[in-house]
Amino acid sequence: MTQNPVESAAARAVPYAFQYTVPDEFIRLPDPTAGEGWREALAQLMPDADEAQLASVTEQMRATIPGLSMGGEETVVLTAMCLGTEDVGGDERLSMGLLAVTTKPSGHRDRLLAAEGIYRAKEQKFFTGESELQELDFDLGKGLQGRQDMLLAAKLPCGPGVMSASLRLLTLPARFAAESGIADVAGTGEAVRPTLPMASLQLIIPAPRAYCVYVTISTPSVFLLDSYCGRLAQIGRTFSFDVPQESPS
Repeated sequence: MTQNPVESAAARAVPYAFQYTVPDEFIRLPDPTAGEGWREALAQLMPDADEAQLASVTEQMRATIPGLSMGGEETVVLTAMCLGTEDVGGDERLSMGLLAVTTKPSGHRDRLLAAEGIYRAKEQKFFTGESELQELDFDLGKGLQGRQDMLLAAKLPCGPGVMSASLRLLTLPARFAAESGIADVAGTGEAVRPTLPMASLQLIIPAPRAYCVYVTISTPSVFLLDSYCGRLAQIGRTFSFDVPQESPS
C-alpha cells in the first residue's frame, strides 16, 4: 500500500507532502465519520466474522480511532490495521496492530536540530530516574534501552528521525467490564478494570521544514515487539518528502 498525499498539499494550512509504503498486511480503515467502507475493510481483517460481529467491531473502531489524534493542529493522514497470526517459538499467536500516520506543524527550519530536540525530550520523559541504561548501536541508528522504553536516533534514507518503543499496562474502560459481565473478585459487586499489556511504537520524521510526521503502531501483541519494530522501520525506509509547488498568483 503506497500512500502519496502530495497532489493536494498546496491547499493545506500546513502543506505536508510525502510518500511512503505500508506493508501489505495492513488494511486501510475509512474515516471514522464515513458511513461506507467499514464493513468491507473489516471483512478483509475478519473473514470468518458474521454481520453482527462486523457491526459491533465497526462501532468500537469508529469510537476509538479519533483518539489516535491529539487534536489541535494534528492531522490524521492514514489509519490501518493488521490482524492475523504469527509463529512464536513454534506456536501460532495472535498478531494485531493499529497503524496511524499523522502530521503536526512544528515551525522548524533545520530538520537535524528538530530531530535532536525530539530525541532529547523523549530521553528525559522515558529515562529520568533510571540509573542503568543500555546503549544501542544498530544500522538504523543509535540510542538507549531502559526498563520499559527504547529510543533511537534513526538514520533514514529521507533524513533524520526518532524511533521509540514503549511497553505499558493499559487499563480497559469501565464500559468493557460492564459489557463483559466481569465481577469484582473481592465480592464488592463492583466491576473490575482489567489491564492489558500494550506496546506503542513510534517513528517521528521531521520534514525538510515546518512540520513532522508521526508513524505510530499500537499492538497488544507484545511478544511480537521485534516483528512490529521491523514493520515500523520498513515504513520509515520508504519515506520521501516532496516540496509542493506554489500556486501561481
